[in-house]
Amino acid sequence: MVFLYTTYSNYGVDLMNKKLKLIAITSLIALMVTNTGCSLLFKKDDGPPPEPPGVETPETSVEEDKKVLGILSEYFDSVYGESFQSYAQNVVSGNIPEKLKTFIAKRTLDEGIGNPEIGIHLPRVVEINGLSIVGYELIKGQDNKAVIDSGFIGKTGDNFLYFIKMKLKAKTLPNTVFDQYYVHNKETGIYDSTGNTPTEDMYEYIKVEAKYDVEVALEGGEYKIVTVKEANSKPGIKNRLFKLNNEFLNRLPYLNLENESEKAIYDSEKALIEAVFNNLIKLDKERMVLFKSKWNTSDVEFKSFLNMVGALNVSDKESLFIDQEYKTKFSYDAFPLQINMEKINKIENIKVDVHPGYSSKDKRYFVSFDASVLQANGMVGVEQVYYYDYYVKLKNEADTVMIERIKLNEFYKRQNDKN
Repeated sequence: MVFLYTTYSNYGVDLMNKKLKLIAITSLIALMVTNTGCSLLFKKDDGPPPEPPGVETPETSVEEDKKVLGILSEYFDSVYGESFQSYAQNVVSGNIPEKLKTFIAKRTLDEGIGNPEIGIHLPRVVEINGLSIVGYELIKGQDNKAVIDSGFIGKTGDNFLYFIKMKLKAKTLPNTVFDQYYVHNKETGIYDSTGNTPTEDMYEYIKVEAKYDVEVALEGGEYKIVTVKEANSKPGIKNRLFKLNNEFLNRLPYLNLENESEKAIYDSEKALIEAVFNNLIKLDKERMVLFKSKWNTSDVEFKSFLNMVGALNVSDKESLFIDQEYKTKFSYDAFPLQINMEKINKIENIKVDVHPGYSSKDKRYFVSFDASVLQANGMVGVEQVYYYDYYVKLKNEADTVMIERIKLNEFYKRQNDKN
């Protein structure tokens, strides 16, 4: 009995001690809440403190940027308002053309005149995709102003730096033709005329986007151009003027399908392409045997046979330009009907996309479609669907647009069709 009493007595003491500790802790918490408020104990973690606000640059506004863009639009309109060949001596000497001086900052005029490295880059000969650009024309919007995309970059000292892009229509000559009419002057770096003038039919037109880094300064309440440099320009005037130095130019699609007149050109050429391929399905298996004989004989026989079966004309006009190079331009294997095919019943899902190399003279397209084909071997009357992918080139001959080349890139049976 003594043993049991001792054990329970100790247990009671321990229990009382725990209660006293709990009361003490509760009192301490109540005291902290009273002194500091509940927010100290139950404050939500807001994460790291915010960084101090940075210095506000650029020091421009939407209104000021519009003023700069207006000045640049006027400047480039003036620059491209005449042939850049007239600037040749200015480029060599470093003298600013008189009509451009009103746009140029006083510091540039005072310190840079007479120095070819003045930093005012004028239009020049540039080679792109095998064509040498010999003239530029600003592409303007509906407001008759240059289409310029401008973005503020930052400040360089007291000057404001802008990156701009503008769209241009470029007058070009194929390199082989250019070399007949221009010669590279190794001393000046420019391309001098040989004295002869190309005929208008030699020129080809493309569209490009030019990119420039432009510094402007505020002088007497007006913005003036300090420098205007080709983006990614090479140091040294002779290096920069080399015509293969073309990194500041990007070639653009020639046809702008948002422009009504250019969309009309596309629609007309697309309709011609669709009509020609629908004509070609008239060449069934029997006709292809006869056709091959004519194709092997001469361009005259080849053309005559197409005319006989009604595959040559579209809207009573010849749709295929056939000359003595017809075998390379219209390979026998390029025609839709292939080996083991009896007849193409119809063409569907035709897609006509403008080729990136499309120009005023070099009218190129990617063409694809599905064709429902009766095969020579297999069940009678059962159609298979084949996919065709073509490269097509058009030619404007005597004010009539015709197809002068078709190239079959690939054709294959659609995978969801069964043998």
